[in-house]
Amino acid sequence: MAAASAQKSEVLTIDLTPTWGELGNVYTRMAESGERAAARGMRGEVARAFALAEAFKKIHEALPADLREQAEKIVAAELRKQGIEVLPVKEGEHA
Repeated sequence: MAAASAQKSEVLTIDLTPTWGELGNVYTRMAESGERAAARGMRGEVARAFALAEAFKKIHEALPADLREQAEKIVAAELRKQGIEVLPVKEGEHA
């Protein structure tokens, strides 16, 4: 019995944190449905999202090609979560 109580139990956690695209989708739905108080409550998240977008825009061209490609795929995926379809970027072009 002592050996059983000495064993450690592992706790598994699942990260349910929404992505920025998912937050954008929630915010848009609240704003479009007239949930003004809830939308106002998300002002900080919206401001942060736009600040991050500007920071990314400023450094995008300085990124190595592999990171630009990875970032463009992430941006496209996050836009799709918000119902915005993005045309694929042709090789040699950047969004």
